[in-house]
Amino acid sequence: MSNQIEDDEIEQSVTKTTEIEPDVGPGVVGDLLIGELDSWHVGICEVKTRDTDDQLTILGENRHVVGRVDTDVWTTSTLFEDTEVKDLDKIADKINNAIASEYGAL
Repeated sequence: MSNQIEDDEIEQSVTKTTEIEPDVGPGVVGDLLIGELDSWHVGICEVKTRDTDDQLTILGENRHVVGRVDTDVWTTSTLFEDTEVKDLDKIADKINNAIASEYGAL
């Protein structure tokens, strides 16, 4: 009887973990891009910055690469020479889609 209760609790815990909604918003993307955050965790996934280029990496379970988002693609305009404005909403959508696909694969 005791084992059944423990098994049920474990199963409920796993179910709750796989139902996490991706919550990477434009503010988080902005903080990642300017270096305020090194990474952002969403359940088992992690969004990390790369020092060498404008790319965000999404890591899944066991730290495998789920996807990469090249943020240069989403430039909306240029304010000054060498100063670009990035569409943070579109970047966040790409990240959330990669995270959702990882959860869908579980």
